[in-house]
Amino acid sequence: MRAVAVALSCLLPLPAVAAGPFGKIVVGNWSGGTFTNDQTGAFSHCAVSARYKSGVTMLTSVTADFTWLLGFTKPDWTLRTGETLKLRLVFDRSSTIDVVANIKSPTLLTIAMPAQSALINAFRKGRYLELVANDARYTFALTSTGEMLPALVECVKQSGNVRGPVSPGTPAETRSDPQATEKDKAARADKKALLEKTRVLITGKMLACIGREGASMLLTDEKAEVVAKAAMLFCKSDVDALTNATIELIETEEGRPTNRGAVREAAEKRVQEVVTAHIIRTRGNMLNKQVPPGNSAPNPPSDPASRPSQML
Repeated sequence: MRAVAVALSCLLPLPAVAAGPFGKIVVGNWSGGTFTNDQTGAFSHCAVSARYKSGVTMLTSVTADFTWLLGFTKPDWTLRTGETLKLRLVFDRSSTIDVVANIKSPTLLTIAMPAQSALINAFRKGRYLELVANDARYTFALTSTGEMLPALVECVKQSGNVRGPVSPGTPAETRSDPQATEKDKAARADKKALLEKTRVLITGKMLACIGREGASMLLTDEKAEVVAKAAMLFCKSDVDALTNATIELIETEEGRPTNRGAVREAAEKRVQEVVTAHIIRTRGNMLNKQVPPGNSAPNPPSDPASRPSQML
């Protein structure tokens, strides 16, 4: 996961260092967020990634001026940084597009994907993508790309005022500039507002999942805290997303701490408190409903139908 985060931070058309992700984007099997320039703290790009069974992770990013990149990374690649590589992209075994990739690191290559180009249209509408380089061939199912690309555009629209941490190497005059300080405060407030909106959305999704998966447990005599912990196991991806968003919010409010473990523990506690309160509130609503004599309480909803497995 750390390697993917580094790759996402490098998805820029020019050499740069970025911090993030801030916020959270989750669309199908794609996940990512907002990234900022490590030297200035300004918004740099939004990016997402999807990992495949081949060990290759595919990445997509867009900058504030809507410069798009498609990237691929694999831990055991040994590419030559700074060189280019000719590739062939085959969509749905019928449409072939030859491209030139830039090698950003031994394990990462990127491809320019201009807006309104044949490449981005094929990427948006295609079902499968084959990446062909010399004797190597990788196949990817293009899951949810039609929804993921607009989500990245929306991320850019909402992230223009987001500011991230500035590296210690930034010139002192920049850090001590009063105007820069005021801008930092305003940017921090905007970022906090964005994170809070993100948390609200993720919380709603998580509680909906817990409402489905934990319905049968509500009818037991177990303590609310026990039911909450059990239900959270069934909705782990949503719980993790809310925990990460809460960590970012804490760090935005209090600054980047030295003890990251303590921050994560505090975030996990907040999330569990939200779920426990939801369990207590739901049980209270159930008790307040009067069930006519001779009628039993409604059956808990059945498990949702399993989703078809993705072809990777």
